[in-house]
Amino acid sequence: MAKYRCSVCNWVYDEEVEGQDFDSLPDDYTCPVCGAPKSAFVPEGGEKEDESVETTVADKIVEQLEAFGVRFVYGIPGDSNLPLIDSIRRSDKIKFILTRHEETAAFMASAHGKITGGLGVCISIAGPGSTNLITGLMDAATDRSPVLAFAGQVAEVYLGSEAFQEIDQIELFSPFAEFTETIARENQALGLVTRATKYAFKKPGVAVLSTPTDILAGKLSGDVYFAEKRLVSNQTAPRPEDVEKAAELINNHEKVTLFAGWGCRHSGELLTQLSQKIKAPIATTSRVKGVVHETDRYSLGVLGSIGSKHAAKAVQNSELIVIIGSGFRQANLVPSGIRIVQIDIDPTKIGKTFDVDAPIVGDADLVLKDLLPIVDEKEEITEFL
Repeated sequence: MAKYRCSVCNWVYDEEVEGQDFDSLPDDYTCPVCGAPKSAFVPEGGEKEDESVETTVADKIVEQLEAFGVRFVYGIPGDSNLPLIDSIRRSDKIKFILTRHEETAAFMASAHGKITGGLGVCISIAGPGSTNLITGLMDAATDRSPVLAFAGQVAEVYLGSEAFQEIDQIELFSPFAEFTETIARENQALGLVTRATKYAFKKPGVAVLSTPTDILAGKLSGDVYFAEKRLVSNQTAPRPEDVEKAAELINNHEKVTLFAGWGCRHSGELLTQLSQKIKAPIATTSRVKGVVHETDRYSLGVLGSIGSKHAAKAVQNSELIVIIGSGFRQANLVPSGIRIVQIDIDPTKIGKTFDVDAPIVGDADLVLKDLLPIVDEKEEITEFL
């Protein structure tokens, strides 16, 4: 006598207990617990390897997230993600942060990625829960924050049947996400979580995994992947000749102003060292306010419509501006004839609205570390300061 498991709710049809072969049941037979169709049942078969597996797909996903250093997951529980929520509940390394709205969960994951540089993770239920993620995930995509979203989905056996709360999640997130995929089989889970994480760190940006609830509840064994063997740093090192050209421009100009953008959010100490060495004032975007201490001798505050008059005057009176980690959209703030060094990880942001004399593609930290030793120490220009 065989056993058949409902892949939606895991209820088991035991032929010995029920007194009837499963195959002889009518085609319109449904699970007495959740109402899933006969096609949702899979044979247990009494195979020893299946009987010995105690962990689910959801358990293994959580183990993989733990191995990748995830410590917080933001979201809202519901029918379509309960297996994953329960696995997170039992984790002693990951804390679930309950939010009042999925949009908030996505924004929190985005902020987590921006501030820490680590993977921000959020979770939603199917249908309206996943559509509610969009605004926060779009924020992560445009601000280049590494975020992985688990979008709960109806059971895989119901996909394509216009089931309650079923939507095409892949089509929904594809326009702005770096990676979107459905975990359609149990043995895909660990590989897809790893690929999604790699894509989230690549740009950085957003990766979305659609997770049918029956797949999450399915049994899965095996070892998770180690971060040190699967994930690599996405930092971009600058070309030495580009850094040397920038240093030459800095050394050959007296009135230099540094302008720091979001790419410098972890580079406050290096920025301060550079400004002190070349005696250059520092202006920032509003988002980077505080990266350089406001009481620092060379701090000018924010440049822009909500910024300080000192920052605007410094730019107007400079001979050279060194833009670090900013696309610098305010082309109207750049006076004609001024020389520009621009540093950014995205080459499309460099020279977007004005000519650049020394472009450098690279992470702010790496560029500043290479630039500091080869710029000349300068004397203060009292009149300029």
